[in-house]
Amino acid sequence: MRISPQKLIFPALLVVLGLCLLTAGCTSDESDTTTPQVTPAATTTVSGAAQGSVTAVSFETLISLLPDAPAGWTAEEAVGASWTADDGQWTWASCDYRKGDAVAAVMIQDSAYYGVGYWESWDSLVAFETTEGYYKQKTVGGHPAWEVFTEPDSYGTWVGINERFMVYISVDGSKQDLDAFVNAVDYGSIANLK
Repeated sequence: MRISPQKLIFPALLVVLGLCLLTAGCTSDESDTTTPQVTPAATTTVSGAAQGSVTAVSFETLISLLPDAPAGWTAEEAVGASWTADDGQWTWASCDYRKGDAVAAVMIQDSAYYGVGYWESWDSLVAFETTEGYYKQKTVGGHPAWEVFTEPDSYGTWVGINERFMVYISVDGSKQDLDAFVNAVDYGSIANLK
């Protein structure tokens, strides 16, 4: 999956903001009487599941849940992978789509409750808006989500499902294109995976 440099601007700014917040917290002296707290704007329902308490579903299963290409779009061959590290395993599947000059990608990740992939940054996301784009909290299919926009035509949506699955959709095209892909995903089937 190709990621354009424009898509990296806001995530990079978000990482820098997070590092600044962490650094500010680590450099305060003990005489401070109050500690500022940053509360994430969107969190998932606490499931109580321990990381790695389940076996990640196969990437073939995730591939079968990738959406068909919406009208006017063509899908490339889907890909998937399993990752294993420190006795933990997680999986993902992805497909790229094209329509003229517009491109899109849909990725589904099963973290098996590990803080990996897109879950690593989930709780650090904050809502903001600038002249060049935004991050907005929303709900998709009954699940917490974030929508991002970067000028001129780069859109993305993260959907967190049961603190385990993450669906990420990116589109270099229009907001309508993003909505077509967001609406094409079967969130219920993903939520029902065991």
